[in-house]
Amino acid sequence: MAPFIAAAAAATLYGCAGALCLYRTVRKHGRFPTAIRAFFLVAVLLHSVSIGMESVSTSGTIISGPNILILFAWVLAIASCFIAAISKHPDGFIAAGSFASASLIVAGYLAYLATEGCALSNSAYEQWPALALHITLFMLATACLAIGAAASLMRIYQNSLLKAKNSRIFAIDMPAIDTLDAVARHAMTAAFPLFTLGMLMGFGHMAAQYAAMSTAGCPGALQYLIPRIAISLAVWVGIGAHVAISHLAPHLMSSRARCLLSAAMFLLVCISLLLVAAG
Repeated sequence: MAPFIAAAAAATLYGCAGALCLYRTVRKHGRFPTAIRAFFLVAVLLHSVSIGMESVSTSGTIISGPNILILFAWVLAIASCFIAAISKHPDGFIAAGSFASASLIVAGYLAYLATEGCALSNSAYEQWPALALHITLFMLATACLAIGAAASLMRIYQNSLLKAKNSRIFAIDMPAIDTLDAVARHAMTAAFPLFTLGMLMGFGHMAAQYAAMSTAGCPGALQYLIPRIAISLAVWVGIGAHVAISHLAPHLMSSRARCLLSAAMFLLVCISLLLVAAG
């Protein structure tokens, strides 16, 4: 019960931090900067404590089923902390990280209830020890995608204010458009090799599983992986297209289209995580 309480408190504080960031942006208020950072940092601490207590109770961190969502939420929060530490205008990144982390925590526990806890075991890791590296690569890639998506959404918002000639553009606490373009481009570039390596590891393991299942006369046992494979391929193609166009031929796609592509790739990864959590 203690891990759940800590996780619930973390999700609540993430939501509060994100809501205050949005309030500052929409209302053009410079208030609450200390409260935002305090809520967010305490949420990260409680989130970490929750994972630690859960790991102790299960004799090791579970890296399968609904717990994957909790772990990915923590990675996104840590990535947001890093960006907040080096950015002069961290509100947008904190808001994106807060809402994404809170949503994944809630989804993780809902998935846990839906599966009645039966997915909480490390049997997958025992069968494939490289699973930890596979998931780590995907976590790092997802963190990069989240940063790129946050920068892209802020870029779209600022551009809409510019087009509308809205004076709010002078009051919002966000990085400049050129800076956001660079952050999104570099984040997607970093995500591509990480995602590629993780995907190749997963496909290699799946091929070995398929061969073993075929030998046993039940190759159809892996049909549940088809949606994940399709999404992974779509994300890989999308990231590759974004990186190639951004660096080699930016004139082929508008900045807005690249921003939407970046956000869409992060959304697809989140959908893939939900499929993993559902088993």
